[in-house]
Amino acid sequence: MSAVQKGDIMSWKDILVIVSEAEADEPALALAEALAAQCSGCHLAAAFLTPLPDEPLAYEPTVVAGVWAELLGRARKEAEAERKKVEARLKQSEKSCELRNAEALSRDLGRVAAVHARYADVAVMTRPSEGSGVELREEIIEGVLFHSGRPALIAPPGWKGKSIGKRVVVAWDASREATRALSEAKALLETAEQITVITVDAKPKMFGHGDQPGANIAGHLRAAGCRLRYVTWISMGRSASLAILEEAQALDADLVVMGGYAHSRLRELVFGGATRELLRTTNIPLLMAH
Repeated sequence: MSAVQKGDIMSWKDILVIVSEAEADEPALALAEALAAQCSGCHLAAAFLTPLPDEPLAYEPTVVAGVWAELLGRARKEAEAERKKVEARLKQSEKSCELRNAEALSRDLGRVAAVHARYADVAVMTRPSEGSGVELREEIIEGVLFHSGRPALIAPPGWKGKSIGKRVVVAWDASREATRALSEAKALLETAEQITVITVDAKPKMFGHGDQPGANIAGHLRAAGCRLRYVTWISMGRSASLAILEEAQALDADLVVMGGYAHSRLRELVFGGATRELLRTTNIPLLMAH
């Protein structure tokens, strides 16, 4: 702990921000820059993703080829205009940022994002908001979270903070995923000024929470030298995600750490309830790992 300078995240040296639109992804760009500013000698890169339309269905191959070529051309032209905006935005940054480009069919974009994320310590993305691109953004975040092996740091719309990780809320349910998220967040937890462990309707049990839910993980964090100030047990009939978010807001937290969950459905990974709800509603940066 003594070797870690306050505000200097030692173990994250390679940060990737994944973008597809200059304006919509400004929160992720700002969050990645703020994170990079807290790391000495950190490398920052941006992956610009171009979603290509799926091949249209038609009986006549020549019709398909012509229509698809037109759709591809239009998608690439629109994407190039956005890429230039992102490039111009990055040139204004105080932190040098490498710009990478990738394109794929919309249905494959999440896997492509996951491949890029594997070559970074953390991948930063913007939370899905209302509009036509919500499902695609969820697909990209899902791909990174479940297929990259790296943590996903989600910026809420409108985020304009200058730093991250001073006041951290850890959503703890004693699961493997929550443990993984906690491990991935170690770089931030070591320098946090306040860490709050939140359990939602946790009950004492041998395999998981133990006799005193939250106490064991609190002890682990204290042993690691973390500044743990509160351990909270919440109930009051609220959903897990709402309870976590309300408590985080009350504590003026600037980061929520939690596990990301999925289950198989028609061969597709879909977000678990709490993960999906928090992802769609949080106004606080969210660090997830699976």
